Amino acid sequence: MISIAVAFVPLALYFFALTAFNSGRCPRMLTGQEDLTVLALGLIGFVMTGPMLYVLPVDALAFWGFYTWFFLAVLYALMVWFLGTVFRFRIVIYNIGMSELREILEKIGREIDSEARWAGNSLSLPTPGIQFYMEHVTLFRNVTLKACGSQQNMQGWIQFEKSLRNALLQHRVAHKNRVAMLMAMIGFLMLTGTATILVTHSAEALQSLWFLLQ
Repeated sequence: MISIAVAFVPLALYFFALTAFNSGRCPRMLTGQEDLTVLALGLIGFVMTGPMLYVLPVDALAFWGFYTWFFLAVLYALMVWFLGTVFRFRIVIYNIGMSELREILEKIGREIDSEARWAGNSLSLPTPGIQFYMEHVTLFRNVTLKACGSQQNMQGWIQFEKSLRNALLQHRVAHKNRVAMLMAMIGFLMLTGTATILVTHSAEALQSLWFLLQ
């Protein structure tokens, strides 16, 4: 029974984090690595009670005990970090519409590079050496900026990221994101359901917890 709590509690907290990102009058910006880390933390419970449990080395568990889970968690963190470095550079902006963000990007583009060029939803900034395109999730009012092209200047991305972050802090969104309430309800239902199961089967939950801590 404790595996249910291990799986669903981090996922419920992830939904609460999404609620925070999509609430308020100010957009929230995360780098691709940060966004992937938040997602990985939300899924860590399912990874521990699924793949990790099936590949768990029994001899190591008998020798190291609970510390075996710590080593597996470190391995999981390294895999997440590796995936973050493999993927193309991206920036995720929560709680903002496509048209709102495009206006901000046009202003930043003129400030950074007088040769900034738009092609559809793609923006090229030749001087700092960056190029990206916009992906919009209409339901959640989230926009992802994904690097495109083979040549990308990391210093240019750092400069652009700093300018974008400052601009977003001063921006106020035009519409409230109603999906944030839905995500909060999903997280609350997960926590409530998990607590109900643990209280109803408290003996089995304690037995499962003892097995994990051995």
